Amino acid sequence: MPDGQYKGWRIEPQSYQSDDDRWHPKAMVSIFPVMAPVDVKFDTEQDANAYAIEMAKKWIDARG
Repeated sequence: MPDGQYKGWRIEPQSYQSDDDRWHPKAMVSIFPVMAPVDVKFDTEQDANAYAIEMAKKWIDARG
């Protein structure tokens, strides 16, 4: 799901590359940025985006 909907919320992965060439997961949920702790990093953008999407879904689920 590169961009998509989950339970009526729009999720857009926006993972970003750090200085050490690893990827930090980040997803925009509607207008709310949902970011992983800074020590969570992945070797690929694809893995970071997959984590970001799951993180965003958990954030949505926690809001009912």
